[in-house]
Amino acid sequence: MRQLLNKFLAGFLPEASSVSWSERFRSVLGVALGLLAIIGLSMLLSYDGKASPWIVASMGASAFLLFVLPSSPMAQPWAVIGGSCISALVGLACTNVIHSLAFLIPLSVGLAILAMFALRCLHAPAAALALLIPLSGLTDFEFVLFPVLGNAVLLVVCAMAYNSLTGKSYPHRPKVLLDASPLAQRDRKIEDEEINAVLARYDQVLDISKGDLANLISQVEHGAYQKKLQSMQCKNIMSTEVLYVEMDSPLDQAWNLLRNRHVKALPVIDGARRVLGIITLEDFIKSAAVDFHQSFGQRIRGFMRTAVPGLNSLPNAVGQVMSKPVRVISEDRNMLDLAEIFCGDGHHHIPVINADKQLVGMITQSDFVKAIDQSIAIR
Repeated sequence: MRQLLNKFLAGFLPEASSVSWSERFRSVLGVALGLLAIIGLSMLLSYDGKASPWIVASMGASAFLLFVLPSSPMAQPWAVIGGSCISALVGLACTNVIHSLAFLIPLSVGLAILAMFALRCLHAPAAALALLIPLSGLTDFEFVLFPVLGNAVLLVVCAMAYNSLTGKSYPHRPKVLLDASPLAQRDRKIEDEEINAVLARYDQVLDISKGDLANLISQVEHGAYQKKLQSMQCKNIMSTEVLYVEMDSPLDQAWNLLRNRHVKALPVIDGARRVLGIITLEDFIKSAAVDFHQSFGQRIRGFMRTAVPGLNSLPNAVGQVMSKPVRVISEDRNMLDLAEIFCGDGHHHIPVINADKQLVGMITQSDFVKAIDQSIAIR
């Protein structure tokens, strides 16, 4: 019986809120201060000079949106001000034309919502104005200016000040990608097109902006990928058959390995297989004598015949032209750690070392991309 009751309650009650208590208190305080500001000013501007505040009841619900849900499209300034004023205008117009309350109320509310749709200022509390005005028998269009417009503008100003001071963006603007590269812009455009297509099929009003929805999807996808890839280590994707040279290896040996084996980088190790540096085609080019009357091959061959003063007594040794220090990664490191190295630091080849700092493998950008592609394919 208890299990049935718990199952019923689980299906009947909404999920527990994930909002922190500090955010709850922040929202409640904002609502109280916003309404207090409206009441204080409206009492000063009261037409009859009495203590009764001029505030419309819908402002309570508007304050909820502005301070509790400041990122909602219905809480943005144009939605609050435009929706409230337009609904009030529709309600007053209907009250002046239609005298049957049974028809007046549904027509007033329905037309107000339709007008807000057309003018892109949907604001749920504003629909209450289209109901309040016929019920109160109001016919004076000055009601739109005061208290409706005055209440709405003051509430928006209070929300802008309070939300900004408490760390919330208002008016809300979804966070954008910092990477403004053409590739990132293209990917974001594709993502926006996909979201638009899904929303068109969904065909319902969602109380979240498209930008926020895109950010939420991206964060969820990123979290899912991290969870899936967090167990994949560098040793799972590295190439174990690594070509390498030593400090005193002749330069022509390194050159032949690079050209004949079609590799772009060779780790340089010592007798204990510890990585001391790396040599690439770029290192050869930097160290070769530049004579633009010679072909590239002639310059390299001339460089091979030239003794290069350097780290040891052997002429033309790898240790004299290699790049150092070299970026390495442990075989037990997570594969995702390579993203920052490849994308941020501009590296293309990363030697992999074991716990004893010995060379055990090599990871290239191609290896990394292939691993990511395979993980997506089996998702």
